[in-house]
This record gives sequence, structure tokens and C-alpha cells, in this order.
Amino acid sequence: MTIGPLDGLRRPELVVAPDDVINWHIFDGMQTGAGSNWPRYIQYEGNNTTLFDWMRDRETEEVHFVPRDNIDLDASEVQLDGLSLSPGGHRIRMTLPRTLKRLSIMGDPKLVAFDLPLGATWPDIHLSDNGVLASIDGLPSLTGVRSLGIRNTVLGTPFDCRSLLSLRNLDHLRLYGAAAHLEALAALPLKGLELRFVPDLGGLPDLTTWPGLGYFIAWNVDEGVGKTLRKAADQLARQLGEDGTSQVSKLRSRQWFIEECGLPFGGWSSKNEKAASKAYKAASKRLRAATIKDEARAAVTVFVDVVNRLSGIETSERDDAGDAVAMLAAVRPDLIGVEEALAWFDETRDF
Repeated sequence: MTIGPLDGLRRPELVVAPDDVINWHIFDGMQTGAGSNWPRYIQYEGNNTTLFDWMRDRETEEVHFVPRDNIDLDASEVQLDGLSLSPGGHRIRMTLPRTLKRLSIMGDPKLVAFDLPLGATWPDIHLSDNGVLASIDGLPSLTGVRSLGIRNTVLGTPFDCRSLLSLRNLDHLRLYGAAAHLEALAALPLKGLELRFVPDLGGLPDLTTWPGLGYFIAWNVDEGVGKTLRKAADQLARQLGEDGTSQVSKLRSRQWFIEECGLPFGGWSSKNEKAASKAYKAASKRLRAATIKDEARAAVTVFVDVVNRLSGIETSERDDAGDAVAMLAAVRPDLIGVEEALAWFDETRDF
């Protein structure tokens, strides 16, 4: 492996084969302008675990490790602040670095098993299984975790908060995306709770449930429950004063979540996605203002006309456009049904 001039690069980008032997010591002595080790951040895709051997004698801020085979590794003496693991389809067994402050698992967490060195404190842990994480059941490695972040899809299968009940030490929780059985959180000794992009807050316990709660954030959340929650958060903020944080902002309707997070155009070309999303939102706005069926039909057909003018619309895009029309019907079920809207779709489309 050869490395060209690296001056000014924040993160070196080196293309290597999965089983290439890498001399990590080539970076020895390299520093940032501020005097810290360079590179500060390393992303490595492959099976050469000598990276971790090298970091036993060298402090590093962050590593993103993507193995291409099953890995069993003792990293207990590695000097590392943050670690991201992307297992893909491979199993990772690791004793975590004693110094680790942050661990992110980007993929199926059931493929990752880890231990803590004797006397080490738990790092903050973040789980994101490609945007879909419905439960943490079957993850014994998490038993002692104190701070946990869950990233789930916003409009798909909700994360089941009941699966958190085995984490008896959990006192700081961050939930991103759809969640269900929020009432289960009452059993946890929470000191910090963060809710982001949660479209349904039904069942959320009153904030007074947690006498030690000193940090609470709700952002882009269900406007129905959110209005009452905002009052409770304001009350908590007054009680905490400068000793804590409590705030609720960006209350959103169900329709907002659909239009911002749930439109089916994500697999389209960037240009087509932007045009279709803009047309969908315009049609949704017209539907909300419609008073008669003819106005509703016009809103749907104008949307389909926009898609007609886009290039590269094949079978999969046609199915996505049909899904979007069905979603538009749900905006005004009092004026149109799904089958009726899809009939207008078939009459109007030329793709």
C-alpha cells in the first residue's frame, strides 16, 4: 500500500483489499496543527485487526470499522474515544476499549457481542439497524448500559419500548423515530430523555414520573400529545433552572411526518425525487382545501401529470407513484377512497 501527499486531509482515504496487511505505523509522528495525533478519525473496511494493536500505544478519537469476515477481538487496551461498528452480515465479538466513551452499531445489533474490561465504565451506545429497529430483545451485551440511543424508521414498525425493561441501569435514553408502548418507560430510572421525530407520543408518562429527570428534549414530535407535553416541559424547566434542560419544539401533524419522512420517492433519481415530492406536497395542500370531489380529483390528476413529464419512469417508479396516490387519498378520505384515486391514477398516467 502506498500513500501519497496527505497534507491538509482531515481523513485519509485509502483503497485496500479486505485482507491486505497494513503498516499503520506509517502514521506515527503525524500530528494536526493543534498537536493531536493525525489522523484523528479512521474509517477502515477490511479484516486487518492490527489497526487495534497499533492504537494500544496511540490515542485516536474515532474509528469506523467495517469487517469483511467474522471478527473476535480483545481491544481492551486500545486508546480510543469513539467506535462505530458496521457488521454487514458478519459477526463481531469484542472486548471494548477501556477508554471508550461512545459505541455505535450501524447494522443488525444481534451480530455484535461485546464485553467490558474489568473496572471499565459503560460507554454511551447508539443502535441503528439501517433505520429499522423494532426491539432490543435478545441483546444480552446491553444489560448494564446506562446511556442508549435508538434510531428507528419514522413511519414504519415502531420500536417497542417494553424491550428496554431489562436494562435496569438505563438512566439516559434517546429515541429517534416511531415508538410504541411508551408507558413502559415509567419503570426506568431516567435522568435524561430525548425524543426526536416521534410521530405518536401516545402513552408517554407524565414527566413527574421521573423525579431525577434533569434533561428532556422533544423535537419534531406528535402535536396532539405535544401541546400538553410542552406545558409539562415548561414547568420542569422552571423547576430545574440553570441546573438542567427541558424543552419541546417543532410540534408536527401526522401529515407533516408523511410528507417529510414517508414519501415513496427515495429510490428515484435526485431530480425526479425533488419534482415528485414537490408535486405531492402541492397536491396534498390542494386536497386539504378541497370541498367537492371534482376538486379532489383535480389535485390527484395534477400530481400524476407532473410524474408523466418525468423521464425514466419504469415499473418500480410506477408502483411508487401509485403508493403516493393512495397516500393522497388518505388526506381526504371524506371526499375520495383509495380505489377511486387509483382509478384516476390509471386513467391519467402514460407510464
